[in-house]
Formats: sequence, structure tokens, C-alpha cells
Amino acid sequence: MINSMIRLIYLAYMVCLLLCSCNTHSNRVYFTIDPEDRKIVLPVQIDDSITARLAFDSGATIGALVLDSTFLLKNPMLFDVDSLVKSGFSGSAWGEYYVPSSCYKATPDVKVGNKNLVYSRAIVFDWKKYFSTSDSEGMFNIPENDTIHVWELNFEDNYMEIHSAQNFRLPDDCFEIPMVNVKKYPNPFIIKFPIKVKCNNGDTLTLDHAFLIDTGMPSDIALIRRDGDEEYNFFNDRKEAVWTSDLSHYHRYCTVDATLFDKMNIDSLRIYTFDYPNNVIYDYLIGLNFLKRFNVFFDMKRKVVGFQPIRNFKRIVNPIHQRFHFSYGFTRQGKMVVTGVGDYESNRFKIAGLKEGDEIVNINGRPCKDFTWLEHRALEVEADTIVYDILRDGNPLKIVVAIDKSEIQGD
Repeated sequence: MINSMIRLIYLAYMVCLLLCSCNTHSNRVYFTIDPEDRKIVLPVQIDDSITARLAFDSGATIGALVLDSTFLLKNPMLFDVDSLVKSGFSGSAWGEYYVPSSCYKATPDVKVGNKNLVYSRAIVFDWKKYFSTSDSEGMFNIPENDTIHVWELNFEDNYMEIHSAQNFRLPDDCFEIPMVNVKKYPNPFIIKFPIKVKCNNGDTLTLDHAFLIDTGMPSDIALIRRDGDEEYNFFNDRKEAVWTSDLSHYHRYCTVDATLFDKMNIDSLRIYTFDYPNNVIYDYLIGLNFLKRFNVFFDMKRKVVGFQPIRNFKRIVNPIHQRFHFSYGFTRQGKMVVTGVGDYESNRFKIAGLKEGDEIVNINGRPCKDFTWLEHRALEVEADTIVYDILRDGNPLKIVVAIDKSEIQGD
């Protein structure tokens, strides 16, 4: 009898422990990061009964919930027609164009885990088509004026957890960096700290700036071109810089060793430089492949960001990004004209003699108009040779390019 009682008490104790354990982590919401999309995507509850897979983007519009237009068509009860404030245009700051959007003043209830979030407005546009994604149905950020939560991005186990700031304490091994105010950019997730870098030839430089934390950007560190910026030129002009295609544009990156927070050494940090037209208004950014080296805590009460180093960093590589060789555009008359050639030693297209301003007439004996952009990009990787019939200053020439199939792809 006594033994039976002891067993019952033990079982009750274990059940209690299990329930307490489950309750402790009930607010964790696990996210995924698709290599081609490279966004933090997690399930978010809308009006309690609807689940939307939304991307978390700390560099995006503050105070707005963004939803895909097809998601709204499936769930028309989310917005009242009377709550429509205006129609406008929305899109990515990294792009050159925006698409039509609608803005609503009354937003549905939003919940991540067991935390209710309040947004001042909702923006609806063709999110999936614009970003060519099937992985997410919109985007959210930390709501404006949040002063009661600590937002944890745990990259060790891939979950988001929103803690009450009242009794929460950052882990002891966190580097705590204060958020700073920058008047020209109304985003609270800006921090200032030095990054000391060392290139593979021994050249050194210290980037001591205020950086925008942008979880929607995959790059480690990004520098946006500004005239006369010596630091930008320091990285952009390096011979070892890797040129990578970015849709119809390109960017470069240098791989460096770095010291962060004056005491933490890391290797294989990539510094990216962007000089194509865009609408990014901040010059220095920290992105996903930097953040993934840490568990990150946005303490909205104390206005600090905590970085807890982790050991299992693995870079997110987009396998479809290829090396940049050359870019082209079309004139009003439909002529295909080379607009730029990658200026690096191993560029086979440069070696073959292709130059900016060349008009491409045929590709491997077929009219250039027969090739889509994707078909031509596939040729640059899969063909043994590509023969271009071109016109240069009105004179016909043949450019024969031997393709290097061992060239490393992806970014």
C-alpha cells in the first residue's frame, strides 16, 4: 500500500515537472530560413483562428503589419472596407521599383506565441510575387513603442521567444550594446560599436559606425556606396573581392578576420559593398549571416541589444546566386547592349574581350532575343563555350568565352 502511494506521488511529481517544463517554453515559436529566400519565417496567429507564415524583418517599416494580397483574398473578414486609409506603393528598399498597395488603419489581432502584439496599421500588396517567394505570406517587425518585452532570436535552436522585460535578465555571457537614435532614420534597432578587420594581405581597418540591424538582409555587413567614402572603396576595390550576381545587378564581398566588441575574434566575416541603384537610406547594415553567430536579444525596456556567442554558426548560402560576369540592358530599339563587365582577373568574359557598350546580336548562333535572362544565366554555368556575335562601333566581331565549370557558385 505504501509502495503504491509512493509510486502515485512520484508519478504526480513527474507529471507536474513535465507540465511546468512545457509551460516554461510555451512561448517559443520555431522559425525556418529557406536558403533561396533567406528570411526568418515563423507562424503568427491572426485573429486567433488564422495562421500566417510571416517574415521577421527588423529593418522594415516600424509599426506596420504587412500581408500578401492573396492572403487577404482568402481571409476577407480581416479588414473592414471603412478601415482603408489610402492606396499607395510598397516594396523593398533594395529594389528600384515599388508596386501598388493598400493601407488599413484598423489591424487584426496579432499573436506570436502567447504574446499579443499591437500594430498601428496594415499594408497589403502582392508580397509573394514581388519577392518571388512561396515561403512567407507577409512580414512583421517589433511594434513601435514596445517598452515591455525582450525579443529573443535564438539561432542555436531556431526559435523566437518574446519575454516579459519586467523579470527577464540577459544571459551573463551577452555583449550588451545600447540602441542609439539617428534622426534621419526612424528605426530603433541601430547600434554603435567598432569592427576591426584584417584582410588576407594584412591590411587593416576599423569600422566604427552606427549599424542598422536588418534581419531581412542576408549579408554579414553591408556598406552602401556614397561618394567619397574611403572605407567603402577600401573593400570595393580589393583584388580578392568576389563579384556575385544580384538579379540584374551585382555586389562584391571581401572575406576578413574581425574583432568585435573589442574582445571577440571571428573569422570568415564577409563585408559586402553595394553600388547599384536602390532606395536604402542607411549606409551601414548588419544582416542575417552576422546575427547567426549569436543568440540575439532586443531588450525594448532597457534599449539594448544583447549578443550571446554560439558555437554552431553555419552560413546561409543561396545556391542560385552565381558569379557576376557582365550585365546588359535593352535599348528602345530592342538592342541588347553590355552595360558592365566584372573587373576581376578570373572573369572569363573579360578575358575573352567582351566590353561595355558592345551590342550582342547572336548567342551561340541564335538571336539574342530568343534567350530569357534565366536561360542566358544557365549558359554561363552549364555550357562549355559561349560564342557571341557582337557589333562594336558598327564593326562585327566574335567573342568566344571558355566557361570555367569549376567556378564556385552561390552566395
